[in-house]
Amino acid sequence: MKKSYETFRRNFENAKRIWNLEEDWITPVEYLPYIDALLGDIDLDPCSTEKANKDFIHAKNFYTKKEDGLNTEIAWTGKVYCFPPTYGRCSYSKKRGSWRWSLRGGAGAMSPSIAWFRRLEKEWKLRNIYEGLFFSCNHEMMRAYPDMWDYPICIPTNRANLIKGNDYYRFDNPFTWGFFIYLPPPSLSVEPAERFRDIFSNIGKIIN
Repeated sequence: MKKSYETFRRNFENAKRIWNLEEDWITPVEYLPYIDALLGDIDLDPCSTEKANKDFIHAKNFYTKKEDGLNTEIAWTGKVYCFPPTYGRCSYSKKRGSWRWSLRGGAGAMSPSIAWFRRLEKEWKLRNIYEGLFFSCNHEMMRAYPDMWDYPICIPTNRANLIKGNDYYRFDNPFTWGFFIYLPPPSLSVEPAERFRDIFSNIGKIIN
């Protein structure tokens, strides 16, 4: 009984800590071989930390919370991998011409996943991004941003065993599941999408 209580208390305390703008989850290590097989050398991770990039993604360039990859006026380029914040809301201010990310948002606020994917999609349509891969655990996005279904998607069979960024903590029992959205390189053939299917079908269901 004591061990069970201690496990519950530890999980509860760590669950509370993620609702903090300085502590968020990072990509499960189980997915890294598939990301690497698809993208190879990643040019940009626009939503990361120095430690997470060094230990996991190894992108040539990355933006932290301080550099604010969502609002940067510098174009995202090359091969891009993006796993946006898992919590809070994003609100756009026409007056400032920028997004504000906080734990709560007013009218018109949306999940960070939608705001970040829209930036990724925009850069991809402008051909600044050659190839993009987006990961999210935000299920609201599936309803609130139906345009995501225009692209190849992988929904992993198993729950996403996320890693908490600061101390690399993982729950004994993963509490959520995620999905990948693929933005393929320019091509007149279906080969890039088929390559995504061949690689990611090893971990889940492919849609489109």
